Amino acid sequence: MDVARPYTAISPSVDTAVLIVLAGSSVPRSGREIARRTGRSKTGVQHVLEHLVDQGIVERLPAGNAQLYSLNRDHLLAGAVEQMANAHAELIRRLRDTIGSWETPAVHASLFGSAARGDGDIHSDIDLLIVRPANLDPESEPWRAQVDALAEDVRRWTGNNAGIVEISKADLPRLAEEQPPVLAELRRDAVEIAGKQTRTLLRGL
Repeated sequence: MDVARPYTAISPSVDTAVLIVLAGSSVPRSGREIARRTGRSKTGVQHVLEHLVDQGIVERLPAGNAQLYSLNRDHLLAGAVEQMANAHAELIRRLRDTIGSWETPAVHASLFGSAARGDGDIHSDIDLLIVRPANLDPESEPWRAQVDALAEDVRRWTGNNAGIVEISKADLPRLAEEQPPVLAELRRDAVEIAGKQTRTLLRGL
């Protein structure tokens, strides 16, 4: 799955890109603004908008001499468009539900990297930090089964590999000494999934 544009797994067309922009907009948009947000030509986007208006899934609203456009959320297919537009939020929801239900809870779990920022591509890993309890054997069968199942879930949900960074809570002070690049990414981009908040976890590191 293209991490930046998940909808392209189903349809990479300009039509879909336009619909995704409108699904994520709470106010009507001009053709020029839609073209800017999709990165497509104004002429091409205008042609697509006319087609989508004819199909009834986009509504055209006069605004003085201009025309504004919005997704018709009553359309039979609007739900499918909104589902594609909300793929990133759905990934986070599934991660929270899955990790939050672990029999052996993680001290902390967060999504980071391109999947958190939404700027990756089809080859990007879904990067996750998992902090296990300090006194837990990393080869504990129940723990390993949880982590391995999560990696497989992520692959099935997205088609992307899970890049899982696993560390013991007891090893956190070592991060303060080494300051690996992942620390900067976590501070900047982390999306909290389970356990302690990222800022609490990293306080003093």
